[in-house]
Amino acid sequence: MQNVHTTLRPFVAPFAPPPITPEALEALRVRADLEHLQHREASRNHRALADQVQHNAHMGVWS
Repeated sequence: MQNVHTTLRPFVAPFAPPPITPEALEALRVRADLEHLQHREASRNHRALADQVQHNAHMGVWS
């Protein structure tokens, strides 16, 4: 709640989530990085497949 103005803190405090520990924050970062890498790899595979299909169609091969 450091980014909340002091006059608003009493109103926001009951709804604010509890503070997060540095270990939990790092675990979330690691999980987000892993999800990003998995998504990026899936996107690369999809793009490679689309390129292969386009190339085969250009060469007259129908799959």
